[in-house]
Amino acid sequence: MKHFLLDIEGTTAPISFVHEVLFPYAKERLDAFLADFEWNGDLLKSVRSEFIKDQSGNDSDWPSSLNKDVVFSEKIIPTYFRYLILKDRKFGPLKEIQGKIWKFGYESGAIKSTIYPDVVDFLKTAKEKGIACHVYSSGSVEAQVLIYRYSNFGDLTGYFQSYFDTAIGGKRESSSYKNISDKLGAIPGEIVFFTDIVEEAIAANAAGMESIILDRPGNLAQPKHEFEVKKELNYD
Repeated sequence: MKHFLLDIEGTTAPISFVHEVLFPYAKERLDAFLADFEWNGDLLKSVRSEFIKDQSGNDSDWPSSLNKDVVFSEKIIPTYFRYLILKDRKFGPLKEIQGKIWKFGYESGAIKSTIYPDVVDFLKTAKEKGIACHVYSSGSVEAQVLIYRYSNFGDLTGYFQSYFDTAIGGKRESSSYKNISDKLGAIPGEIVFFTDIVEEAIAANAAGMESIILDRPGNLAQPKHEFEVKKELNYD
């Protein structure tokens, strides 16, 4: 085995940290941050396209202030993003904005990420054995780096060779894992993927990777499967 590919939420960091610390922190600061944010054309175009698609739907959680007659503009984005946070949408532009808000929180000392203790031992052992570790998460690459740089165990970024977000593809799509193996210059069979979500494990396995499920406290119950399940991060 030459590579370990690691999910974050529910695998190396508690789900509670993400949902009870990171998400609320960004949500509370969306309006102030976006008031001075300069959108580039492609990013704004992507948000507009997603908004129009959602606006034409019939979701009961859709904000009443964003009715069918509202024309898309920058001023409605904070309200729309709060809707996407409510739906836990894995939307690239939202993840990018959240990452920028979290960056300020980490650098100011307001946020320190919580990493499971066994993760540190795992990373050290992998490094000693010459196994490269990589991250694949729905959060932006910037957000991933911040989680490991400002952790309760100090800066852990030195243990990781590369980071991948959904720009490489969706986490439940087998092609994403093929793309990652190509980026690493490895065959999928040389990679072990650790996650807490069965659908992601299935996608990675379909691409030829070995998949292992983490069953951490607070993780969501998973449908029946035949993957190896671990309570802590390790590889025997």
